[in-house]
Amino acid sequence: MPLTPVVYAKPAKTPKALLKHLRAKGLTTRGQSALALQALTYIGYYRLLIYMRPLQDAAKQFHPGVRFDDILALYNFDRELRLVCLDAIERIEVAFRAAIANTLANDRTCGPHFYLDAIHFESGDDHRNFLRNVVGLRENLPMKHYYSTYNTPSLPPIWAVLEAMSIGQLSKLLAGLHLDHRKSIAACFGYDESVITSWLKSLTLLRNLCAHHSRLWNTSITSNAPKYANAIQAEFPPQVDRGRVFSRAVVAQALMHAIDPSSNWNDKFKQVMATLPLATMAKAGCVPSVLGLVQGWEGRPFWN
Repeated sequence: MPLTPVVYAKPAKTPKALLKHLRAKGLTTRGQSALALQALTYIGYYRLLIYMRPLQDAAKQFHPGVRFDDILALYNFDRELRLVCLDAIERIEVAFRAAIANTLANDRTCGPHFYLDAIHFESGDDHRNFLRNVVGLRENLPMKHYYSTYNTPSLPPIWAVLEAMSIGQLSKLLAGLHLDHRKSIAACFGYDESVITSWLKSLTLLRNLCAHHSRLWNTSITSNAPKYANAIQAEFPPQVDRGRVFSRAVVAQALMHAIDPSSNWNDKFKQVMATLPLATMAKAGCVPSVLGLVQGWEGRPFWN
C-alpha cells in the first residue's frame, strides 16, 4: 500500500522573522535584539534549537523568565565542553599510536610489519578488515612516502600506518589484535586490556560527537559507554549514568594522568565545569547530575 505523502511546507525565514517567532513563544529579548540577530545570523536558528528545547514546555513555549542569553549560555558552555574533551582526546589518540608502534614493532615476535601476518589478530576477519583499511590509506602523506621509495614489503611499517589512521580505525585495530598484544599495549596505561579497549571505543564516539559539533552537555551516549575500572570505580557516576559525558571525562583524566602525570588537563576541565550555567539550567528544570557529575568530584584526589 503506497504511503500517504506528508509534505514539508514550512517556509524559510529570515533572522528577523525568526526572532519575532521566538518572541511569540515567550522568549524575552529586551536589550538583546542585536545579540539575538547576530546569533541567528551566524550560528543559525536550527543549531540553537537544541539548546532552546530544555527551556521550553511541552507546547514549545518558553518557561517564564527565559532570555535569549540563556540559550547562548547553554550553547557556549557546550562548545567549551567539546573543546576541552577534544584537547584530551588528541593527546590520548597520539599516545595510543605510539604505544601500539613501540610495543609491537619492537617485539621480537612481531616487528615493523607484524600486521601482514594474521597470527597477530583475533580472527581472520579482523586481519582482513585491517589490511583493507591500510590499502585504503595509501594516499595519506606518511603512506605515499613509503610507496614512492620502497616496494618490499608491499605495505608500510606499522608506525607509518598508525599515523594515517583515524581514532576509529585505531580503536578497531586494538580490539582486533591478539589478546596477548592487547595486554602488552594496555600495560602502557596501567589498566586491564578489556578496560583499555572499551575506553578507546568510548572516546572514539565522544571524539566524533565533538568534531561534528553535536550537543554534549545533557546527552546520554549509551553506545560504547566505557567499562568501569575497579581501581577507580568510585570516580565514575552510577551505572545508570554511564552514558553521560562525565563518565568519559573520568576516562580521559585517567588516561591523561597515565600518559603525563604533570598534565593540567584536569584543571582545564574543572575550569570549564565552573562555567556551568546553573541559573539557566534551573530555568530548564535541570540539575548538574544531568551531566553525570559525582557529588564533590572536583575536590577528590583523582582530579587534583
